[in-house]
Amino acid sequence: MQEFFEKIARSFSEFFKSLTVARRIALIAVSMFILAGIIGIIIWASKTRYKTLYTDLNKEDSKQIAVLLEQNKISYQLSRDGKTVRIPEDMVEQWRLKLATLGVSFSGSVGYEVFDKQSFGTTSFVQKVNKQRALEGELVKTISYIKGVKRARVHLSIPESSPFVSEKKPPSASVVLELDRGVLLTEPEIKGIGSLVSSAVEGMRPENVIILDHRGKKLSDNIGDPMTSHTANRLGLEAKLNRQYEKQIEEILSRVVGDGKVVAKVSVNMDFTQSVSTSTNFNSENAAVLSEVKNKQVINGSRPSPQGIPGARSNLPGEKPQPGIPETKNNVDKELSTKNYNVPSVVTKSKKPTASIKKITAAVMIDGRRVPILDDKGNQILKDGKKSLKYEKWSEADLANFSAIVSSAIGIEVNRGDTLTIKNMEFITEDLEAIEAIIKERKNRELILNIAKYSAVGLAITLFFLLVVKPFIQWVTDNTVESIEDFLPQTLEELEKVQADQKLPGLEDALPQIEEKLNPEKIEGNMLREKIVALVESNPSKAAQLVHEMIHSTESDKQIA
Repeated sequence: MQEFFEKIARSFSEFFKSLTVARRIALIAVSMFILAGIIGIIIWASKTRYKTLYTDLNKEDSKQIAVLLEQNKISYQLSRDGKTVRIPEDMVEQWRLKLATLGVSFSGSVGYEVFDKQSFGTTSFVQKVNKQRALEGELVKTISYIKGVKRARVHLSIPESSPFVSEKKPPSASVVLELDRGVLLTEPEIKGIGSLVSSAVEGMRPENVIILDHRGKKLSDNIGDPMTSHTANRLGLEAKLNRQYEKQIEEILSRVVGDGKVVAKVSVNMDFTQSVSTSTNFNSENAAVLSEVKNKQVINGSRPSPQGIPGARSNLPGEKPQPGIPETKNNVDKELSTKNYNVPSVVTKSKKPTASIKKITAAVMIDGRRVPILDDKGNQILKDGKKSLKYEKWSEADLANFSAIVSSAIGIEVNRGDTLTIKNMEFITEDLEAIEAIIKERKNRELILNIAKYSAVGLAITLFFLLVVKPFIQWVTDNTVESIEDFLPQTLEELEKVQADQKLPGLEDALPQIEEKLNPEKIEGNMLREKIVALVESNPSKAAQLVHEMIHSTESDKQIA
């Protein structure tokens, strides 16, 4: 084995000495480059590979995790923005479980678990602060479950309770939302978040909840004045009703005139006046006696008629009446009856709706039809291989039908003062074919540019290998052709000299052996044999014919003899 390595070393040494200086430098440079590549691959293979532990963290969370890793002497990598933490890939699962068991919160807030560890001497103030922190943390956790919300922060302002009603202030809240990229919350979702926060705190109203996004843009519409809020709600209801009627008109007419050929605008005037009426109806036919009281009085009395001297004396009682004078009688027979009847009555209280339609004004614009142009024979006229079309308006009967359909669809009432206007007007048609041609041309241009770009890159790589890499490899490796031709023996005298001096070690088997005594006849015979063999191999049919003629010529000579 040692001799084998020594032979290899000796051969390489002789090969290196046979190179020129430039080729030696090139060989050394290529060897160093290959060695550096091998060392780089070894270092890369033995390098510690890191894997993401957590990503999309805020600064507080990443700092908390970094402190825990440093305490446990775990190497980690932190991204430039501080949102991603990477550790060795064989420890990722282990540390995720460990952080979960430690109760590390990645939302930047703590919920009701703040009460899990309470000291004995905690004051009421600390308890109150912890309660507010817990409520804020729970709200953050709940809001984070909403789709599109990446992170949230909630700040509650709960004033001190006061025994005086005039000094009581309603609580308020501020919510900051960090949304996912490309996500926009709708108005119902924003109102839902405001209702969620206001319902979690006693005495809080939804208008006291301010909602912002992570850019500082206000998302909620907080109107403190009740009248202004009521007016905004009314305007919003009218706008919603307008859009609903417009959609109904466009949907029903687009089936006839075509999609995109109807434009409808509706203005609904609503009455928001509140009125309450009460009416009472009595049913006298079904009356019933509720109570009856009867009072009867009978009195019989008489007295003497006036007599004697007029004056007070004659009118004094106890005077005996004079004979022959008749008495005056006073009899009373009185009867009083009182009846109380129960008459059925119906009391109706009615309240008109707060939002009632007062008037509807609708304007509808319809595009006409495109009909083919016909010649005198009734055939369609073609232009550039396409059908020629002309604009044609809808007839008055069609417009009347459209008006009747729209009136029934949105509830037009002439007695109420509603108005409906339908006009037939020609819409401007965009040249879609020209646009498609431009788009197609642009795509073709981009395709040609891409093909040219990648072709240029491929051609550059090919030329680099053909003009740089391949010549360099040939220049380094093809170094023995010219040198061998220079020092190999060219004549028999040089070959005898080389064999005598042994100046080409390792090439003894490749050199021909020269016999000590040369036989000219033998050499000539060998040369003739080789020439005959070459002729036979080059033209075997002619050689066979020649042999056949030689055989027949010999037989004829024998017969003649």
